[in-house]
Amino acid sequence: MKVYFIRHGQTQHNVLEISQNDTVALSDEGQKQAEILAKRFSKIPIDIIFASPMQRARQTAEIINKELKKEIIYSELIREWRRPAELEGKRRDDADVLELHKVLNLHQDDQNWHYSDEENFIEFKNRVKKFLDFLTLEVKQENVLVVSHGGTIKMITLLIALGDMVRPEIFFGFVDAFRIYNTSITLCEIKKDGLWSVEAFNDHRHLG
Repeated sequence: MKVYFIRHGQTQHNVLEISQNDTVALSDEGQKQAEILAKRFSKIPIDIIFASPMQRARQTAEIINKELKKEIIYSELIREWRRPAELEGKRRDDADVLELHKVLNLHQDDQNWHYSDEENFIEFKNRVKKFLDFLTLEVKQENVLVVSHGGTIKMITLLIALGDMVRPEIFFGFVDAFRIYNTSITLCEIKKDGLWSVEAFNDHRHLG
């Protein structure tokens, strides 16, 4: 099975580095990116599409599907990491945001700790792993498109490479060191023995 993990198109919040909620939509540029990606996938076999229900991912999937005309299944398992509501609408370099992240970082290994309404690191990791298990054990199609988010795709990549060895410090180091462009493709394969491999990461050649 080939699985094409796609980050959603650009939003204005992405450009301004502002934390987003579920309802943030694609910018005009993000819609154009998704249209360009759709043309690329017109030449790639796809049997089914899974997408995050968050607005920016939903829009991206729908634009791609104007070309592909496949079934879209929306899954909560591939939404972006849910962070505390106190971060929403604030820039990443805001002083209050930086202080809150210091508090969060002190508790990343505690599966029972929450600052407010967020999903802690262990919950996030387990949720993404559940989606990988679902793909491995239950999906029968050979060519799968998954429209998700940068953090989620990075977690997927690390889980494929390291499994349960993924720790907060490894994840955050990976996030800081490797960028995933809007509408980039990360191609993974499930071999006949059930093992995963990462064949391409952050492929955004369609953007020029």
